[in-house]
Amino acid sequence: MNGNNKYLTKNLSLFCLVLLGLLLCIVQPLQATEWGDLTGQFIYTGKPPNTKTVKLTKDQSLVIGKNGGLKNIFIFLKKKNSQEIKIHPSYYKLPKKVSLFHQNSIYEPHTLGLWHKHQELVVINKDPHDHLVQLNALKNYFSRNLPKKINIQRTFRFQTSENIPIRITCDIHPWEESYLLVLNNPYFSSTDETGAFTIKNLPVGDFQFRIWHEKVGYLLAKEEWGRGIVNLKIRPGKNDLGVIKVSPKLFED
Repeated sequence: MNGNNKYLTKNLSLFCLVLLGLLLCIVQPLQATEWGDLTGQFIYTGKPPNTKTVKLTKDQSLVIGKNGGLKNIFIFLKKKNSQEIKIHPSYYKLPKKVSLFHQNSIYEPHTLGLWHKHQELVVINKDPHDHLVQLNALKNYFSRNLPKKINIQRTFRFQTSENIPIRITCDIHPWEESYLLVLNNPYFSSTDETGAFTIKNLPVGDFQFRIWHEKVGYLLAKEEWGRGIVNLKIRPGKNDLGVIKVSPKLFED
């Protein structure tokens, strides 16, 4: 009987290992299908503005790349009421601080975002003169001085999200401005000099996204995008909006 028991125990252990391997093979692909990436590219269809004659002390709200790419468009997931949004594990590895620099009398970068439950904003002075930072927000308002000391910094912590990007200015140098998106989730991006953007590891499902640009607010690049709202079903893997053509008429005063 002892020999039979050993034989049965050995076979049972072997069976459990095989079963565990099969379960892992099934579960891992399922986990991989729970997330998708969103990409797209915004192309300006008009003639790019002449930036060669623009002085440092003048706002450049419309930045067009060589290929017509429209830079600094925000794309972000907008949580609807009590909608639960799953957060991919990779986002918990994001830096705790998001940095904004006063450098050469301008803000760098011009557009940035943070997930307020996980991150805070640090404004750093790289210039040999004073700055007075103003965050012009509906829910979070700050005004702090940055003395003329290289690498001196101020930290801003946000208690709640904002509906649209916050305009950050300097009361001493009125041409300095930047835009900060403060959200209760990490699913946001802004377009680069080619007009392209990517939001990685979105949860699969039906979501609402907003498209926003500083010159016009919500960007109606397509007729069906009323108030810059884009309703999308995120599927596993790649989700591509393709090339979105942006008419100059959208930016006319």
